[in-house]
Amino acid sequence: MNKKTLMIMLQDGMEDLAKTSRAVPEDKLQWRPMDNGRTVLDLLGEAAQAAGLGAGLARSRGESKITAEMFQNWKTERANWTREIALEKLESGTRELLAAMEELSDEDLDRDITMQMHQSMTFPLAVWLMMPYRSFVSRMAQINYIQTLYGDFEFH
Repeated sequence: MNKKTLMIMLQDGMEDLAKTSRAVPEDKLQWRPMDNGRTVLDLLGEAAQAAGLGAGLARSRGESKITAEMFQNWKTERANWTREIALEKLESGTRELLAAMEELSDEDLDRDITMQMHQSMTFPLAVWLMMPYRSFVSRMAQINYIQTLYGDFEFH
């Protein structure tokens, strides 16, 4: 897959997630399915943070590292975010990621990067840079499911 395709997927994924999250009524942003599920606002915030993480990875060409502790810190950081803050961070993080990707060569994208998370994992930088996309798509699906639980069956 080429860089242009990756960038289109990232942009489209971000836009679809933003559109879906904007369709959630204000009184449902903090609603928890079955009283213990994740909220729409938490899911949106996590995807926004993934965009920022991707931007940092692209700017550093994979030299910045992902750690398990980052994810716990993110939870605390986004705890008081509003939808507007989360959307701004989602959109600005994605813009930064795409701008940084413009500067990367095919060789940069193909270079293997090892991250220590639950275990040592090695993938080309391009795979690591698609983590935000996977977050966008999976969080959008989760939000779509939450929408059906409160009775919204419309496609957003």
